[in-house]
Amino acid sequence: MLRYKYIIWDWNGTLLDDVDINIEIINTLLSERGLPLIDSAEKYRSLFTFPIQNFYKELGFTFKDEPFETVARQYAFMYDEKYPFASVSYEAEGLLRRFRDAGAEQIIVSATEQDFLTRQVTYFEIEQYFTDILGTSDIYVKSKVSVAEKWMQENGASPDEVLFIGDTVHDKEVADSIGCECILVAKGHQSREILSFSGAVIADNLSDIQKAVII
Repeated sequence: MLRYKYIIWDWNGTLLDDVDINIEIINTLLSERGLPLIDSAEKYRSLFTFPIQNFYKELGFTFKDEPFETVARQYAFMYDEKYPFASVSYEAEGLLRRFRDAGAEQIIVSATEQDFLTRQVTYFEIEQYFTDILGTSDIYVKSKVSVAEKWMQENGASPDEVLFIGDTVHDKEVADSIGCECILVAKGHQSREILSFSGAVIADNLSDIQKAVII
């Protein structure tokens, strides 16, 4: 039996294991601008933050000679080439299947642009698990709070029926904005240490989440 009627999933870093390709892309951007590279996944996770523009500033981008939008477009172009080399883990798909079979409605809420998100989910052949796949209106990755809030309003969902599963502090902020519970997985884009300050329940992997959702 499920504790929740709705499971809202983040995409990047939660269902899609794309940390390595992100580091590769970011290092290309840094190298082209003569900036220090990210030398490990641990370093990446210690720096990653929302809004994304602040993450770039942490890496040394000043946006004096080129606007953030230029960097964001270059990143999006390279990510479009690289995402097929990422993967949705067997663990993730197994959990999606169990939640679906137990009667949960599952939704993706992502900061990824809508058409790009739909293309990715379809490419990895897991779209059948979701009643909604919801992204943002552009590539500049500012926030997905409004996406989650709109979904709640349109579906008349009660906060106590909803669980948000993500991998960043921003996911907890989104969960707080709609009043629902949140579990963050410490295997994505931010470190367990950073996640620990969010106040969310933290799971080391997706398998641990099943215990919190199915009773």
